[in-house]
Amino acid sequence: MICYLGLGANLGEREKTLRLAIERIKKIRGVELLRISSFYETAAWGVTNQPKFINAAVKISATLEPLELLDELQRIEIEFGRVRLEHWGARTMDIDILLIDGVQINSPRLTVPHKFLYERDFALVPLREISGIEAELHGDEVKKVAGSPMDFALKFVACVDKNFGIGFENQLLFKISADMKNFRALTLNNTVIYGRKTLTTLPNSKPLSSRRNIIFSRTLDNIEGAEIVREVENLWQILSEDEKNFVIGGGEIFSELMPYAAEIYLTVVDAEKSADSFFPCIDEFKLISSEHFTDFDFHRYAKF
Repeated sequence: MICYLGLGANLGEREKTLRLAIERIKKIRGVELLRISSFYETAAWGVTNQPKFINAAVKISATLEPLELLDELQRIEIEFGRVRLEHWGARTMDIDILLIDGVQINSPRLTVPHKFLYERDFALVPLREISGIEAELHGDEVKKVAGSPMDFALKFVACVDKNFGIGFENQLLFKISADMKNFRALTLNNTVIYGRKTLTTLPNSKPLSSRRNIIFSRTLDNIEGAEIVREVENLWQILSEDEKNFVIGGGEIFSELMPYAAEIYLTVVDAEKSADSFFPCIDEFKLISSEHFTDFDFHRYAKF
């Protein structure tokens, strides 16, 4: 099922808490995180004499039953220190099931669509951003603020075969001069983000020159010419909105960061190769430009 969740926090490090909660949702068994919204600051609703909230929405695909999903989300709330002392009171983390495509529920534990969804601009604004759902707003102050991973506009770059294969036995499937030239033109003097295995496919297994290199690794400590990050949250702490940030592989890093992608640059080769690493699904994206060559195409996609 396709499901839309609303998240909010008004205690502690609100933006960081939301980012960590999104990562926790991503790790629920049977859940795939598809996309997230910007972050918005809003006045408290219901009980107004409390700090302002940071709110966001996420889109997920889930194989769980709705009440099973609710149980998992409430466990996350508890992990983040939520204690239900006051209805609509201040909290470190609140996660609501807003909508489930094609599903209506009215039970003691769960109502879908959420019973107050269409009364709350703080839920509707981020929901409209990621769903395309049209709903009338009420004029409440909902202010976009920094802190969402979407602020960094991650751009993905890969060369794939017809089946979206990208590698085999830790080696790239293709080395096409036009593709390498295009890659250099895109990434030069910008930030490149990749995993430890991808490092071994680079010339001399060294970070790329004339770029800021950020490498995901839980085993490497120091590499000259690169910054090491252990977790996704570490990445958001060091990226800059003023830079162009390119994710260049491998398969695990693409999958981990795909919910946060804004654009994709794909070289699609007219061939089928043996592959054990694949580019993730791009159903959340639309093709916005294409160049055709004899044996391959350059495609550019953006989130719709």
